[in-house]
Amino acid sequence: MTDPFTTMLDLERGLVEPERKLTERTLADMDGMYLDPVPSSRAGEVVYTVSEIPVPVSGSNLLSSTTVIQPGRVGDEFHMTKGHYHAIRDRAEIYVTLAGEGRLVMGTEDGRHQVEPMRRGTVNYVAGGWAHRSVNAGDDPLVFYAVYVADAGYDYATIEEEGFPVLVVAGDDGPRVVPNPRRQR
Repeated sequence: MTDPFTTMLDLERGLVEPERKLTERTLADMDGMYLDPVPSSRAGEVVYTVSEIPVPVSGSNLLSSTTVIQPGRVGDEFHMTKGHYHAIRDRAEIYVTLAGEGRLVMGTEDGRHQVEPMRRGTVNYVAGGWAHRSVNAGDDPLVFYAVYVADAGYDYATIEEEGFPVLVVAGDDGPRVVPNPRRQR
């Protein structure tokens, strides 16, 4: 059991106060997630930060966090999160986009996929059993708030090994969704 508490959330920048647990991912951390290799000169560049509002891990608590993805690309692919399944596969998640523009890429282990818009005010529902990755397809930081059952856990390894069925890349008329040529399934 945990005691009630309050956290302040800066809706535009995704900052939480007090800051409790901050995870920062650089391009070096993302090497192998993009089709093109990450240039060594950009290895220290921050792609995204996750500011978690932790609670005890249990099936009766809700964990929440903000994610801020910086604008940018590696080759034609936009900056994105690593993406994951939940370790407990049937756990769902909700995203509320606070600022910026992007895409939520989702996929199942049998290869189905869905790509949904992310922009201020969208509420995305990620059903249990779906891997999910957020992509910043705009020129400003993409900021969203996530809520999920605290014991959901993360399975990054399956995505690292198999990849998502599709990618979001820059096109002449804006972001395009294309098949992932490295999909291992």
